Amino acid sequence: MAERGDHLSIQDGSDAYIALTCTPCSDEGTSEEAVKYCPECDEYLCTTCTKYHRKVKTSRDHKLVDREEGKHKSKVATLTTKIKCRQHSDRDIEMYCGAHDMVYCLMCIATEHRTCRDVTNLKDTAVKDFQQNEIDRLHEESESIKELLVDMEKMKQESVVLLKGKRKEIQRRVQEIEDRMIEHIRTLSKQANVSLDETYAEVKDELESDIAVVNRRRSEVEKVNEQLRSKTEVNQEQRFVKVKLCQQIINDAKNVHAKLESDSQVSVEFEESSNVTEQFLAVKSLGKIKQARANRKKEIQQQKEINVNMQNDSNPCLIIDICQLDSGLFLLADYDNYKVKLMYIDRNVTDHFSVKGQPTGICKISNNEVAVKLNTNNIKLLSVDTRISKLRNISIRRGGNHRGMTYAAGKFWVGTSSSVDVYNINGTFEKHVALDTVGLTYIPRQMAVFQNSVFAADQSNGIVCFKSDGTKKAEFRDSRLESTIGVCVSCDGTVYTVDKLSKKIVIFSQNGKCLGELVPDVSSGSEPESLCYDDKNNCILIGYYSRNTVTVLYLRD
Repeated sequence: MAERGDHLSIQDGSDAYIALTCTPCSDEGTSEEAVKYCPECDEYLCTTCTKYHRKVKTSRDHKLVDREEGKHKSKVATLTTKIKCRQHSDRDIEMYCGAHDMVYCLMCIATEHRTCRDVTNLKDTAVKDFQQNEIDRLHEESESIKELLVDMEKMKQESVVLLKGKRKEIQRRVQEIEDRMIEHIRTLSKQANVSLDETYAEVKDELESDIAVVNRRRSEVEKVNEQLRSKTEVNQEQRFVKVKLCQQIINDAKNVHAKLESDSQVSVEFEESSNVTEQFLAVKSLGKIKQARANRKKEIQQQKEINVNMQNDSNPCLIIDICQLDSGLFLLADYDNYKVKLMYIDRNVTDHFSVKGQPTGICKISNNEVAVKLNTNNIKLLSVDTRISKLRNISIRRGGNHRGMTYAAGKFWVGTSSSVDVYNINGTFEKHVALDTVGLTYIPRQMAVFQNSVFAADQSNGIVCFKSDGTKKAEFRDSRLESTIGVCVSCDGTVYTVDKLSKKIVIFSQNGKCLGELVPDVSSGSEPESLCYDDKNNCILIGYYSRNTVTVLYLRD
């Protein structure tokens, strides 16, 4: 495209005014005055470039005009410059295909639209009136799709963050498997060495006992030899006694030799347990690494009930909160029975810990430690292995009988009447985090944490998500929700919340999009109170008010 303008040129040592500059020379970084204009190339030409333009084969037939006439033709050329084809960048768009309602170059028409009937020249089609409202519609549509693409880019960026987190989680799980295997091998090795030492000592004692017997008999035989060689004069009776005693010693020595010689050679051998090495080496991988499409539609594959009632429970169970340890164990906060219960996914409660107060929230704080909030303004820290034991108590200034607690970025988030209080690990109060939206008051219920973001069920039509610094990140709302009571988040960032009234579980993506619902088979008298997602088994646990079972929903995509 030609560019023109007023320029100063240094000629013969003085400044000279140039009205229009030569386009090729300007491209080379020099300023020469234009004398001609080429409409086909849309270029201004100086005297030298005009000469070459008429000599070069590709441009010798171009009709040049004076530069002043070129001013007008340049404007017209700008308005009439043809648009290049997206598929063939060296060709102009010249044709319109009505069958596909799109414009193409001649190459496209010849190769891909030969059978299309409604193909016309672009000039013939473009003379038709093009309604302004169609342009406005396209403008609105372009703005809408731009916003969708921006949201999609944001979602994909969030997916990258989630992917990094998932990678770390898998690395941690692989490391756990490696550690468990190594620890198990070390345990088996220790057992083998202990058994070896015991057997070795037993065999060694037996051999040393035999050696002692042999030495004693050998010593007796040597004394016999000395007596038989002795020339001391004795009477006939003494000689008779001496011979008989020597014969007895020799016979005893023979018997010992015969017995020991007949015994098999004792030693220590090692027999490997049923090809354990081959079986171990036959394992080709610790598990499969595969792509997982997060936020796909979920369905209930199977539902089962686990009994969580214990013989010494004085009331029906009220499982107000549930958390899971890295080992896969579940901890249930039973409000009405003043207990924390230990449960496996494939069996009933295996242990419990009685707390002095009613638990209103429970959360994991490390691989084998949990924190339990009580209605007495105390947080009790417990250690969990195959049994539950107490570590210490933390006092907080309020919380009382209000529900919900989680642990994020080294801080306790504790529910109050209409907000969440944040405490450090020692129970020192740090700040209030409000759930309120203008004109609305929300009541915190169960809380969950995912990558340091805190999700709080607010006993209304959704949940609220906060960053670790307490600022509100997002709200998840849906018309199917009236009284959200429980919330949990899977390892891929999918958010699940249960409604106390409808008993439906509504699913959200990380960007707040509703992905559907799960409808468990719940009896009419049962009210959900809590949720927990088990990533290892791809299932959701549901705790209830005044019901002695926990529901397990096994899911599939």
